[in-house]
Amino acid sequence: MTVYVARQPIFNTEEETVAYELLYRNQKGQTFADITNGDQATLELLKNSLLNIGIDRLSEGKMLFINFTENLLLIDPPAFLEKHKIVIEILEDIESSEKLIQSCQKLRKKGYTLALDDYVLHKKNKQLVPLANIIKVDFLQTPKHERQRMMRELQTYNIRWLAEKVETREQFQQAIEEGFSLFQGFFFSKPALLSGDSIPEFYNNYAVILNEMTAPSPNILKVARLIEGNLSLSYQLLKLLNKTAFIQREKVKTIHQAIMLIGLDELKKWITFIMMNTNKRTCSEEVMRTSLVRAKTLDQLARHYFPDQLASQFFLLGMFSMIDALLEKPMESILAELPIDLEIKEALLLKENPFSSALLLIKSIETANWLLASDFCSQLQWEEDVLFNCYNKAIRWSDQLLEKTPSSN
Repeated sequence: MTVYVARQPIFNTEEETVAYELLYRNQKGQTFADITNGDQATLELLKNSLLNIGIDRLSEGKMLFINFTENLLLIDPPAFLEKHKIVIEILEDIESSEKLIQSCQKLRKKGYTLALDDYVLHKKNKQLVPLANIIKVDFLQTPKHERQRMMRELQTYNIRWLAEKVETREQFQQAIEEGFSLFQGFFFSKPALLSGDSIPEFYNNYAVILNEMTAPSPNILKVARLIEGNLSLSYQLLKLLNKTAFIQREKVKTIHQAIMLIGLDELKKWITFIMMNTNKRTCSEEVMRTSLVRAKTLDQLARHYFPDQLASQFFLLGMFSMIDALLEKPMESILAELPIDLEIKEALLLKENPFSSALLLIKSIETANWLLASDFCSQLQWEEDVLFNCYNKAIRWSDQLLEKTPSSN
């Protein structure tokens, strides 16, 4: 399923593109936003931008302006919303309140840039001005005397003024003369539509995960096991993790390690964000079944033949061995966006190492290539009866897990 985001460039006085505003769109050819729920529209825009299309592709190294509703402004933003890439736009119908002021102060302290959208100065929103970096003014709807009054009354603040809906060169020149330094409108460019493929979802254990995370004393190991068993959720979690400062030189070997890096409070925000049902596209059950069988088989073999700490690495290897089938993209391009340990990445690309040999062994069983399976068992010094016992147990385990999946009809 294809998802869409529109973007409109923002220019400086030299007519150079310095930023983009991202605009919600839910279908191809749509020239305006069909929004019935502002919170949902913003969250869907963020999810499509971060996970499906990619912030780097949308931004091209520039800042991105995104409208935030009042409800979203009052929520502490998750760490994957990169402060040096996002300008948070406060919508014109939002009135200042004590809670809103406090939230905006926190956002400024964290380093976010704040913009007041379609601003008209009055008592109900004047308290927001000291917190704003940028004020956007509708150049068509706001009379010249009102624009000049606002600039005169707010001249003591360190504000950059952005003229919206600039449609002619005459308006552009007039805006420059009045003191505007940023510009946006049809004179420069109409919003362009960008698209990407949505990520298939697997909903069977979402409620269980949320219940465990919101328990008085959450069991981190249980949360990790639940996330590990969901290929789509694991992929999205790691993709978001790759966008944060949590990942430096160290690469992730297990989902449990990823959770420990993120922390439970932050994880709750991430999982809630990921679990938003924005695209209705579901995982193929057979892709999920194969991933689960491979992961569980390798997990059991690792526990039998290696120290326990390797088991989760083998599980991750098995689960992600079908990520290319899930996303219908080349494995190499998928792995380039994930902070996975190099050995596991190499194994997923079938470069020779102990992990790849284990994965090829499982694949040989799936294709009933018993001779090749026997060769890999000899190479790994694994007993064939142990292997097949683990494989059969993994099939039963995956069947039980998938039986809990609610019907998508």
